[in-house]
Amino acid sequence: GAAYLPPPIPEGQGRLSLQAAGINQLNFYIVDDATGEEVYEDMPRISSRSPSAYDSGAEQNRLTADLAPGTYTVIVNTDIDDDVVIDDVIVEMGQEKYVNVRVGRFQVHFQGGGQFGTQMPFLIFDWNMSTVLGRGMTSSEVRRFIVPEGRYKIRMENSSSGFDIIKPVEVNYGRITQVIISTPSQEEPEQEQNQQN
Repeated sequence: GAAYLPPPIPEGQGRLSLQAAGINQLNFYIVDDATGEEVYEDMPRISSRSPSAYDSGAEQNRLTADLAPGTYTVIVNTDIDDDVVIDDVIVEMGQEKYVNVRVGRFQVHFQGGGQFGTQMPFLIFDWNMSTVLGRGMTSSEVRRFIVPEGRYKIRMENSSSGFDIIKPVEVNYGRITQVIISTPSQEEPEQEQNQQN
């Protein structure tokens, strides 16, 4: 496979390149600070509430935008209610500006035995469990949720079988955190490991 070479920067513009450590697509838009107007938008990822939404890591990179020289704000929508906002991004003519987006990924593995199947809903809370930030569904596929770097709690409950499981999750830039949730009948020894992708 030949290396992918980005096209040259158009005359009179600069290039903004978001760096998300292995994540190739994000939903984001860019606002021109001078006018307050949105000047660029890319929303290739469907809502995390959709059963088919996930980040597989195989997507083509779409994290660049060519813009007129100026000062911009970049707003990245994640799979929860919390956006990542990057202020005062200066784009200069003919230059490529690299901006780190402090997001990471986590993947939930559900080991519930045959009676549950593979699809189980869960809620994503802030660390103090005062606010529901998002929701997701487990899957037999590789499905990674993109969230701002930080610490969260994931809650999965099933009233008919009486389990209510809360797992802490620490999400770091450039890593995929594996979250293993087992029902009481399937208890495995705790094993949480971070892996580089």
